[in-house]
Amino acid sequence: MQLDSTIVGISTASGVGAIAIVRLSGARALEITLTLSKRTTLIPRHATLSYVYDNASNPIDQAILLYFQAPKSYSGEDICEIHCHGGAVCARLVVERALELGAVCARSGEFTKRAFLNGRIDLAQAQAIAGIINAQSASATQILVRQLQGEVSAFVHKVCDQLIELLAYSEANIDYSEDLDEDTSLAMQQKLEALSHTLQVVYQDSMHRVGLVEGFRLCIVGKPNVGKSSLLNALLAFDRAIISPIAGTTRDTIEESLYIHGTLVRLIDTAGIHHSDDTIEQIGIERSIAAMEQSNIIIALFDASRALDSEDYAILEILQTQKDAQVLMVLNKCDMPKALDTQSQALLTQTLHALPHQASSEVIEISSKCGKDEAFTHLNPHKILDAIGHVLDNEQKHDALVLSSSYQITQITATINALNQAALKLESGELELFSFHINECIKAISAISRPYEYTQMLDVMFGAFCLGK
Repeated sequence: MQLDSTIVGISTASGVGAIAIVRLSGARALEITLTLSKRTTLIPRHATLSYVYDNASNPIDQAILLYFQAPKSYSGEDICEIHCHGGAVCARLVVERALELGAVCARSGEFTKRAFLNGRIDLAQAQAIAGIINAQSASATQILVRQLQGEVSAFVHKVCDQLIELLAYSEANIDYSEDLDEDTSLAMQQKLEALSHTLQVVYQDSMHRVGLVEGFRLCIVGKPNVGKSSLLNALLAFDRAIISPIAGTTRDTIEESLYIHGTLVRLIDTAGIHHSDDTIEQIGIERSIAAMEQSNIIIALFDASRALDSEDYAILEILQTQKDAQVLMVLNKCDMPKALDTQSQALLTQTLHALPHQASSEVIEISSKCGKDEAFTHLNPHKILDAIGHVLDNEQKHDALVLSSSYQITQITATINALNQAALKLESGELELFSFHINECIKAISAISRPYEYTQMLDVMFGAFCLGK
């Protein structure tokens, strides 16, 4: 694909709809659109009603034409949009005619790529656009729109400025080491500590709230035959999972999606966690534990009709290793005679309160099978949805900076690691290695928005220290 070519693509989703938009971008976008419509001119940013024609001058469709003149367009190039009637035919015929006139098919993301290359947006904003298209909740959209407005870019720019200033100090003092004193070293250490704290806060907030952007993962765990699949079916309001009184019916994870308080939540029914010599069951149990590690919310299900046993205690131990997930402790089968003694119930509550994060401060009692019956409304499993909704509402109230992609998380992790190395070298007085690691910091953090150029440091260095006079 040549960057000076004119690209064409359908910008609306396929299928039946009121409008289908064909977009052209490039130096010949206006020329091709004028030929398609047999017009001599289009006024920039004015909607023009016109027919578009095939190569035999037969009308393809009546459409609205829009012309966005470079550089004031999405891609920074001339852009023309042809708003056809929706459906499977008209837009395709317009694209075919544009190809005959010299356009080339746009690849996935090609319009946004050109916007980035032409300086209309940076990489963080480009990723925000992709995220908005795939957003799973209103809160995710709010986060991503803030990034599109430049929130992440401004953060990266601020961090880069501070790192470049540190680098400039270091580079200057490498050549003029006699000017390096304790006050300068202390000031640089304090700036490093402040930067490290800032980056760690952003990293932790982003990891903790990744579900806001990607959708929350919720897994249901418990020993075999505790009612996990019944609970999944009750929450979904249809029979998704096979249920039976035979322990081990579910041997693999089952996933379904549910919207709770406007947020997409992926419900995961896991295989019962217990000791087993069966190879297939062992694989299912391993996947259950892995699902817990990857989940934002965990429903730990226990059977009120049976006394706690070694399998229940093993699950309680696993729950105590979960540092990030919100845990909801649930007693199922509470419509049946209780076999749990007061001491066991106290242990569940005590374990819940000792966990880093609780979706509810109390153990919730339900009956996944009978809870919707009139006689057992107090055991309705939908009270679990209220607890989950409370967690989601609290997450959505958070308005701090959240990085929205694994790429951004990887880059900030690399920045933190390089910053730690730089701090060690500064402490030992190795300025050359300190500068090397600060350079690594700058490269890693700036890659989130736009690659760093060494001349940026030179500008600060020469401007602040008047070197080279």
